[in-house]
Amino acid sequence: MILRLGLRLTLSGGREALVRLAVTAMAVAVGVALLLTVLAEFHAFQANADRQCWECTGTSSAAGPPAPPPARLPAHGELWNDNVDFYQGQTIERLDLAALGPRAPVPPGISRLPGPGQYYASPALAALLRTVPADELGDRFPGKLAGTIGDTALTGPGELVIFVGYTPAALKTVTGTQLVTSISTSVPSTVFTPFFRWAFVVGAAAVLFPILILVSTATRLAAARREERLAALRLVGATPPDIRAIAAVEAAVTALAGTVLGTGVFALVRPALATAAPIGTEYFASTVTPTVWGYAAMLVAVPVASAVAALLSLRRVQVSPLGVSRRVSPPPPSPWRLTVLAAGVVTYVAGLLVTSPRSIGAPAYPGLLIIMAGLAVAGPWLTAASARLLTRLSGGASPLLAGRRLSDGPKAAFRSVTGLVLAVFIGTMAGVLLPAAEAGAGSHAAVALGNVLRDDQLPGGNLHCAVKIPSGPGINCPPGKMAGSAGMPPRAAAGFLSQLRAIPGTTVYPIYSTPQVFGVDAGNVVSCTVIRDLAVVGRCPAGARAVLTDTSSLLDNDNPQYIFKPIAGPDAPAYAGSLSALPLVAVLVRAGSPATLERARTFLATHTAPSVPGQDGNLPTPPRTYAETVAIRTSDDTIAQRLIDAAVTLTLIMAGCSLAVAVGGGLVDRKRPFTLLRVSGVPVSALSRVVLMEAALPLAATTVLAAGIAYGTSVLAVSRLAAEGVAIPSLGRVYYETLGAGLAAALIIILLTLPLLRRMSAPGNIHFE
Repeated sequence: MILRLGLRLTLSGGREALVRLAVTAMAVAVGVALLLTVLAEFHAFQANADRQCWECTGTSSAAGPPAPPPARLPAHGELWNDNVDFYQGQTIERLDLAALGPRAPVPPGISRLPGPGQYYASPALAALLRTVPADELGDRFPGKLAGTIGDTALTGPGELVIFVGYTPAALKTVTGTQLVTSISTSVPSTVFTPFFRWAFVVGAAAVLFPILILVSTATRLAAARREERLAALRLVGATPPDIRAIAAVEAAVTALAGTVLGTGVFALVRPALATAAPIGTEYFASTVTPTVWGYAAMLVAVPVASAVAALLSLRRVQVSPLGVSRRVSPPPPSPWRLTVLAAGVVTYVAGLLVTSPRSIGAPAYPGLLIIMAGLAVAGPWLTAASARLLTRLSGGASPLLAGRRLSDGPKAAFRSVTGLVLAVFIGTMAGVLLPAAEAGAGSHAAVALGNVLRDDQLPGGNLHCAVKIPSGPGINCPPGKMAGSAGMPPRAAAGFLSQLRAIPGTTVYPIYSTPQVFGVDAGNVVSCTVIRDLAVVGRCPAGARAVLTDTSSLLDNDNPQYIFKPIAGPDAPAYAGSLSALPLVAVLVRAGSPATLERARTFLATHTAPSVPGQDGNLPTPPRTYAETVAIRTSDDTIAQRLIDAAVTLTLIMAGCSLAVAVGGGLVDRKRPFTLLRVSGVPVSALSRVVLMEAALPLAATTVLAAGIAYGTSVLAVSRLAAEGVAIPSLGRVYYETLGAGLAAALIIILLTLPLLRRMSAPGNIHFE
């Protein structure tokens, strides 16, 4: 009976009840749709992180480079050569295979191994091969397309992967080939996996807090008017359990309607979400889902949470039938609320002390979650303290009314701006951390050499000690040196350079090896013409035609945005010999257009030695531009930036909705007192200032604290984790513009509610029902 009464009051309670139902349901729907979006993205990330890592087969960074196959091949297993290529900044995962018998293991995504002269390509790469001229891409892969690779071998629909078939005799001679008898079934494990997992958790929490606040605020919409009706029910005989049941039914029904609506909205945008790649990684559409359990949990948890919030908001109605008129102010918030915030700071600092650049600060993330929770817990105390200060320092009716109102209900006052405070916290951290992570990415050297290809995998010659990692296969090098190829013999190099220069739109810069093949001080020889053309690489001594120099900064540098040193200077030793008599050890190619660059890359890929993993087991280094090298280095930073941008954007959306609902609901609750104040002579402008102060004061007080803590924690993180020589950046113009835009949007939301104040407090409304 009581449940039926609750449903009737909710659905047939008149115009005001229907408006409250519609507004609350729409607010809940927005929160539910955004939360489902976060859960769907996290599920897609987790599914990708848990897939089978076939690329891990035969690799171990601790073991060094893969062992070459034995001289006499067995009758089982297969030859395996895993390397990478590039096309217009996109990485192509290439696997060369040769079956040694009928029981050779098959990688995931295909039903059988490609035979000699065949290859399987991912759908995205197959589409490129059909549309791109062969001399820009297809000529790199011998054979014909035999089929496409299935989703089980890919990280997303846009990944470029190819499996190329060879004969055992042909693949055995390729450097980097190894014997494989089983394919790895482990999951990928990279240094950034825990980083992104925790980043998703922090981002989800950053969005979840404002969503919960929005749902709580929406279910408390016009709470004072609802309390009056429930108190009237008490007067006619309803018991406290009856009141609780009616309030819970109203909140749960409204929240359930909003949850169903939000789920429907998410279902409509989910296909677009799967292809939009909001954080820079495009996942398969089938994985971009909160799962059935996620939907079920949302349909249950949101209505239950709303019912609990409604019951908590009606505690004072249950005292007696006259509880509304005898309402007393709750006790003021205690300073002990600051302990949660302090505990978060301590946990964060402790996490930073045990972290390292390799763990990417992951141990400090729990501290960030506690800090965000601490800001929400400490906000009411800061609001109450600011209200007391306002009444002491300001005169006039508006500050007095606003200060008394805030002192009476600091929790409700702060609740409406919690989302904005969290957005300021996250945005301030982003304003410090992201510029620090990207510092130097646009350095002069990296930009000037952006469209220059480099290739130091030239075939031929003996080994020599040249660059900077100790030891190497087949030769014992002194400390600080490693073994490398002596380069392409002069006669072959002349024909190779002539063919490369014949590609229209290319400028070729050769780098030669010194005659001291096994000398401790062996280096490379670079023409001064090359150095003058590539001005950022250094400067030749006066009168020199070529210099003897260490080119490791130019050829072996995988981080040119941070680590780039000139290869020549006024004191560089001149080389007076004939360059045409020296072996060619590397080549740089500047291209005039993207198509020219890919034609040059295709030529290098088919005329030079295949790239192989380094001595630390890392991925090989194919011909690639310096811009691509920088992009690889900064790709994780870019994804992190998108995660933070998404979290800040969603938080601002939630905060704006919550603020609008809270301010509008507060005006409805105070319809009678505002009308009486106008009748007694208080101008509308004074009442408008009261509304502005009630919203702006808690926002200003807690925003300053949130920004200060965020800046301090970010400085600690940069000091602990940033690369050497990276200065702590100051908050730039973009940060202040973004922060100002967010606060201005909040002010606009408040101002939009003021016409409602003028209409509902008109003297004609003095006759209340």
